[in-house]
Amino acid sequence: MTQRPFTLITAVSLVGLAVFLGVLQSLFGPAAPARALVSDGHGPGYLSSDGWWLGAYHFDDGALGFCLNPGKVAPVGLTYSYADTTTIGWWTPEQSAVYAYIARTWAGSGDRLTAAAGQVATWMYAGMSDADAHNRAGRAGADTDAVYARALEMLAEAKDRGSTGVRAAAVVELAETGPGRVRVELTVDHLGGPELLPGGAHPVTVSLEGATFEDGKDRSSVPSGTDIPILSTGTEASVSVTATATASDLPYGNRATVALPAVDAQAVLIAQPATASTDATADVAGPSPLPFQPNVQTRTTAPDAHPGAEVADRLTVGVQEGDGLLPTWGVHSTADGFAPVTAVVESTLNGPFADPIAAAVKAPADAPTVCTVETTVDGAREYTTPSCVLPSAGYYVWTETIDPARTDAEHGGARLKPWASAFGAASEITHAVALAASVTPIQKTGQLAKTGSDVTVPTLVSGGAVATGAGLLGLSRMRSRRIGASRRSRRARGRRAALETIRMDADGVQRPARRPRVAGRRLPGPRRARSTWVGP
Repeated sequence: MTQRPFTLITAVSLVGLAVFLGVLQSLFGPAAPARALVSDGHGPGYLSSDGWWLGAYHFDDGALGFCLNPGKVAPVGLTYSYADTTTIGWWTPEQSAVYAYIARTWAGSGDRLTAAAGQVATWMYAGMSDADAHNRAGRAGADTDAVYARALEMLAEAKDRGSTGVRAAAVVELAETGPGRVRVELTVDHLGGPELLPGGAHPVTVSLEGATFEDGKDRSSVPSGTDIPILSTGTEASVSVTATATASDLPYGNRATVALPAVDAQAVLIAQPATASTDATADVAGPSPLPFQPNVQTRTTAPDAHPGAEVADRLTVGVQEGDGLLPTWGVHSTADGFAPVTAVVESTLNGPFADPIAAAVKAPADAPTVCTVETTVDGAREYTTPSCVLPSAGYYVWTETIDPARTDAEHGGARLKPWASAFGAASEITHAVALAASVTPIQKTGQLAKTGSDVTVPTLVSGGAVATGAGLLGLSRMRSRRIGASRRSRRARGRRAALETIRMDADGVQRPARRPRVAGRRLPGPRRARSTWVGP
């Protein structure tokens, strides 16, 4: 008789608990993990002189935990199953954050004073008064005050350092030159306020697209809050990189596990040191940080010319390929996107040289220079330099250079490599030849030394030189010969005129014709021409 009521009460209680657990399972899903376990004894802590226990409880799977329900039956020897606090709806997120902090920070401790104080702090947060908490701490005997004081410290710390979660933020950057960087920051949302964790607080797994780490791999575990060099793998003028970061098993957040009893007894807060995880993604697009090497093929506009002609140089600009070089013309960032890097080609026309020009690595130090002109280039195509005037006959040659310092670093000058042409390339040479000499008569009046008379003297002009001085005597003799020839011509015409005055008689005898008369007088007949010599 005495056992029947107990048996009935026990049966009713077990049925009620089974119904309650069934309702929980239907509402929140199955408990995790669904494994029956037994609390097989005590963990670290104190056993009072009268047989009361203060400290952690131990389960047959090795787990440790603190009791949550003061006044109920102790868990030793009872059957339990685990449940996630997010599925049973017992607490608010902030309350869960405090319990989770206690569980992962102190529930698994091997120190008995820490375990005893953690149990007292758990009961206090569950609603135990300070007086009752101090009374329960008395089970630690001589360590009572130390246990109680430590419990108060634990509770204050849990209310401040407990967290509702942890966040990751990834940063990926491309440098103007050389390696870029990836960095993953972790921020914990504590109940007392957010905290940016210091560098190296936790390892983070990072996967890259469009870049690699310095070891050539695209996936690596890196310390949080630390700049890690990365190398872009793109070969276009502009490149993009994506970084995906994942951090797991972090000791933050409000997730906790409790052991639920199969009978009406204390539930147990299980030690669970690290449950949180977070991830983040970042991407960037920008100019390729690889340097690029311009090269220029040149050709003079006039291989043959005359002094006074204008010549320029035609530039065919390209990009040299090679290890570590961008195989295309570089760009720089602008407000609207990207723009080509500009470079200044400095062209120098050396000359004149009297002899044909021999090829050399660079121009002689004392090489004469006609002019230096500049051409701004912004891509691989053809350009024509400003022209220069050839001052005189001789050989001329163009040389070109590109100095990266002429381009600002923020406009891509740091990635622009220098270039210089060789000296004496055949395609760069112009041969200037003077025009043929011409003679132009210029009338000048000269004084003849011996006669003292003024005569008109032709002056020879050849290539700009004037024949004067001792040459005047020869010129005057040429003039005398011309005068004598003229007079001989007149004498010949006189003889012809005289013959015309001879008439023929009827008997065939030639007789002088009578001179015609004009106005009662005889016209003069032909006179004998006399030569006159002029000259010294």
